[in-house]
Amino acid sequence: MNWKRAKTLFIFVFILVNISLIIIYIDKVNKSHISESDSDNKVNFKQEEITIPNNLQSVKGVKMQLITARTKDFTDYAKNKKGVESDANGDIAKSDLDHHISVSKDSFTNLKNYIKDNVYKGDSYAMSDVTDDKVILEQTYNAFPIMNNNKAQLTFDLNKHKQATKYKQTAMETIKPSKGENNEKKQVISARSAIESLYYNRYLKHKDEVTQVRLGYYTVVKEPNVQVLEGNWEIKVKHKGQNKTKTYYVEAVSQSPKIIEE
Repeated sequence: MNWKRAKTLFIFVFILVNISLIIIYIDKVNKSHISESDSDNKVNFKQEEITIPNNLQSVKGVKMQLITARTKDFTDYAKNKKGVESDANGDIAKSDLDHHISVSKDSFTNLKNYIKDNVYKGDSYAMSDVTDDKVILEQTYNAFPIMNNNKAQLTFDLNKHKQATKYKQTAMETIKPSKGENNEKKQVISARSAIESLYYNRYLKHKDEVTQVRLGYYTVVKEPNVQVLEGNWEIKVKHKGQNKTKTYYVEAVSQSPKIIEE
């Protein structure tokens, strides 16, 4: 046996094995760094003692774009609809109910049936809020609410017996994607990412509580009869030491979203 040759072969194999081990090690380190980086970018709300809702809305496959809408003129509708009047500008329809409708925070069936059968495009409105003297619904587009917009609301007045007695309605029409080369549909960022944007921009701090998060359309350009709306996350926050809840709107289709404080 040629020991010199065998020794050379052994050294060569040893070097190859070490090189392979080094490559495997470097690959593991790189993967570890990627994992750690992802983890570092994720806010630890529990550690910050910030409370957020448990079941955040999923946006898998949800894409949005800028939309344009015009204010509905109810003048002709009111002329042809018994019991309905429009205001001087035509942008509000109102009516007194012939029969009062009982409502509660747990039961809106009769009111929903009335809306579906008697209100202009009633099935395009969704429940938004209930107070001691009002029931407020918001117009929707592609199943998403048009949020915090007095030009797209349906409001019922309640009497002391919790009965709906009359309503006032506004609406948008000719809703369609805005014109422009850069207005393609984009994937919506997650609800958690939107909340984290509040944190990184110091709107959300230690011991704050996020009470509500929802996705919808929010007006970014408002003219007398035309509006431009974009997908936004509406996030309600109860700040530490404050009783009043604040509302924030976070752009939903940007990795560096704009934030508007109401």
